[in-house]
Amino acid sequence: MKKWLSAGLLALTLTFPLYAQIKDLTINGDKLSYDRAGQRVEATGSVEATYKDVVLRGHHLIYNTSAEAFHADQGFTFLYGGMTFEGQALDYELNSRAGTAEGANFFYQGVFLGGKRLIFNSEKFELKDAYFTNCDLPQPHYHITSSDIQLYPQDRWMVSYWGLFWLGRVPVALMPTYIYDFTGTTRQQTPFPDIGSNGEDGNYLTETLAWNLGRSLNGTYSLSYFSNKGVGLGGTANYQLNGWNSGNARLNWNAKDNTTGGLTHVVSFGDRLRETPRTTLDFGLFPSHRQYELQLTLSSRERINYQRVSFLPDLRFVSRGGSVGRSNVKYDYELNAGRVDEENNVRLKRGGGKLRFYEDFPDTPAGLLTPSLAWDALYYSNNTKWLKPSAGLDLTRSFNKDLALQLNYLHFLQIDGASPFLYENYRYRAADTLGSSLLLKIGETRAKVGAVYYLDNWSPEDIDYTLFFILHCYNLEVTYRSLRGEFLLGFSLAAP
Repeated sequence: MKKWLSAGLLALTLTFPLYAQIKDLTINGDKLSYDRAGQRVEATGSVEATYKDVVLRGHHLIYNTSAEAFHADQGFTFLYGGMTFEGQALDYELNSRAGTAEGANFFYQGVFLGGKRLIFNSEKFELKDAYFTNCDLPQPHYHITSSDIQLYPQDRWMVSYWGLFWLGRVPVALMPTYIYDFTGTTRQQTPFPDIGSNGEDGNYLTETLAWNLGRSLNGTYSLSYFSNKGVGLGGTANYQLNGWNSGNARLNWNAKDNTTGGLTHVVSFGDRLRETPRTTLDFGLFPSHRQYELQLTLSSRERINYQRVSFLPDLRFVSRGGSVGRSNVKYDYELNAGRVDEENNVRLKRGGGKLRFYEDFPDTPAGLLTPSLAWDALYYSNNTKWLKPSAGLDLTRSFNKDLALQLNYLHFLQIDGASPFLYENYRYRAADTLGSSLLLKIGETRAKVGAVYYLDNWSPEDIDYTLFFILHCYNLEVTYRSLRGEFLLGFSLAAP
C-alpha cells in the first residue's frame, strides 16, 4: 500500500514538468524517478504510459523529456493506430508518431504478422526477417516467411519480398513478391498455378507472380503452357497517379496468337460506392468504385468472347447509383464512343449508350425484388444500329442461411438492327431470357449452379457450375461452364 501510494505521489509531482513539455501525457509505475539534468523519467515494475490514443505498457520504461521519446527494453505491449503490438524492445517518438521495435508481432485485420525488427509510422509498417499468416490455429496450416514485409494500413495493402510459402512445416514455393489486398477486391493468390481448359487454348496451366515498385506501381508476370498453343508469357502493370487517375496495362504472347495487349486509363470521381452481395451466400469479389468514371482503352488484338478485338480507342463515361429526386429509384448510365477493329471481320466507328432505372424492394413476401427499365443503343459507321430497350425483374430469396435462389427475367421491348461484330453477338439471340441461380452451403463448402434460358424455345444460353471449398485459411474454387466448354481450378488465400 505504501509502495503504490509513494508511486502515485511521485506520478503527481511529475505531472507539472511533463505537462510543460507535452499535454495529456501520463506515466504510472511501481517506481518512478525523474532526472532533471538528464531530462528523463524512468519507470519500473508495472508501467503504463498514455498519450491521447497511444498506450504503452511494460516493465521498464525511459521517457526523454527533451526528445519526447519513449524507450522500453524489457518487453512491451503497445496500443497504436487501433492495433496492439507486443515485443521485446520499443523506441517511440510522440511528435512524429514513429518508432522502431525488436521482436514485435501484431494482428491486422485477421492477419498475424511478426518480425525481428519493426520500423513504423502512421502511414507504413516495415518488418524485417518477418512472417505472416491468416490461419488462427496454434500450428497454422500455412505461413509465409519473408525478408521484408511492408504494410500500408491506410491503403489496406501489404507487400512481402523474397518470401517462402510453407504448408505446415514444409517449404513449398519461393515467392519473390507477394501482394495482399485487405480491401477484398482482388483475389488473394497462392504459389499454386491455375489449371483450366477451353475450346481455343485446350488444357492450360498458368503460374502468376507479383511485382511491386510501390503502392502506385505494381502488377504481375505469368508463365503459361497451352496444349493448343505451347508456351505463353504475360504481364500486367497497375498504376495510380493520384486519388482519381489510375490505370492498367497488359501484354501477352504465345506462338499462335503472337503479341496482344492493351492499356486502360480511368479518371474516377464522386462518392465511393461498393458492390454488395444480394445474399450472404454470394461469394466472389465485390469491388468499390467511384460514382463517376471516364475510361479510355487502347488495345491490340485482345480476346473478347473468343474474338480478337482492338480498340483504337474506346472511350466510356460511366455513372453509377444516381437517384431520381427524393425517391428510392436509382439509375446507372454509360456513354461510349470509339473505333473497333475485329480481326477477320470489320473495322468500324461505334457510339451509343445505356440507361437503366431500378429500385430495390427488400421486404416483399417473395424476397428482395428489383424491377428495372433500360435503354440500350449502339450506332455504327456502316449506317447500322442495334437498339435493345428492355424491362427486367430480379428476385433473390434466402430460404435460410444455407440456401438461396436468384431469378432474373429480361424482356426486350423492341429489337431494332443487329451488331456487325461477332464478339457482341456471342451467345446472343433476339429473345427474352430467364436466368436462375441456386446457391447453397454444406459445411464449409459453397456451391452455385446457374443457368440462363431463351424463353421462345427454352433452349439454354449458358449453364455454369461453381464449387467453392473453404479450407479454413485457403480456398479451392472449381468452375465449369458446360455450354462454353470452359473449366477452371484455382487456389486462393482466404479473404481478409
